[in-house]
Parts: sequence; C-alpha cells; structure tokens
Amino acid sequence: MKHSRSSLFLMEMIIAILFFSLASAVCIQLFARSHLLSTQTVNQNHAVVQAQNLAESYLSLEGNVAAMQDLFSPSELTDENTLRLAFDSSWNLCTPEDNAGFYAELKSTPAEENGIMKGEITVYDVSTPESPIYTLSVMHHTAERRGSHE
Repeated sequence: MKHSRSSLFLMEMIIAILFFSLASAVCIQLFARSHLLSTQTVNQNHAVVQAQNLAESYLSLEGNVAAMQDLFSPSELTDENTLRLAFDSSWNLCTPEDNAGFYAELKSTPAEENGIMKGEITVYDVSTPESPIYTLSVMHHTAERRGSHE
C-alpha cells in the first residue's frame, strides 16, 4: 500500500514537471518571437527615416545625384542615375567594405518632356536583398525657365 502511494506521488511529480517544461518552452518561444519583431520594427523605422532623408535631399537638389553623393559621404554612384548608401548594423553611414548590414539605393529617372523627374528609393537588409525593408517613390515637377517676352 505504501509502495502504491509513492508511485502515485511520483507520477504526479512527473506530470507537473512535464507541464511546467511545456509552459516554459512556449514562453521562451514567445520571448524569442517578440525580440525578432522588435528588431524588425527598429530596422523598419530606421529604413523609413533614411528613405525620407534621401527623398528630401533628392527634391531639394532637384534630382542632382552627383550633388547627393557629396552630401551623403561615404556613398557610391553605381551608375550616373543610381546612388547607394551603406549602413552598419546600428544604421550609421559606412562604406560597403566596412561590413555593411543595410543598403539604401536611389534610382533617379531624369526629367521627361513633361518636366517630371522620378526617384525610387529602396532600403534593404544585406541578408535578404530580395525583399526590401521599405520602398519610397518620389516625383518632382521641374520648373521651366522662361525668358522674358517684351
């Protein structure tokens, strides 16, 4: 009879330990997921700010990508209409050789006959370049310079 009570107590302890083990595993997964979501949110907020900075500079410099390269140093022109900025894991501007974690790329389309120039800003993580963190389109109507008619 005493043997049966001790085995029943042992079974209850095993079940309680199993329950607490499962509950702690679920809690650890929730904490890991919340950390991942928090990191993604921080990166997305930084990407939005950097894209807005590029867009405002693009508009104020009227699409002059070469002038933007001077403004955002270090940066690189991948072609005459594309500017690329590299950022480290803390979102500080760096060179691509400095183990960049993020890139922001501005592709400019020169003004057409209607006087509208366009820019496409894409910010992405180096580890997943196929899915951008943030994309922003910019359009600007360039002012036509008219001579005075007398």
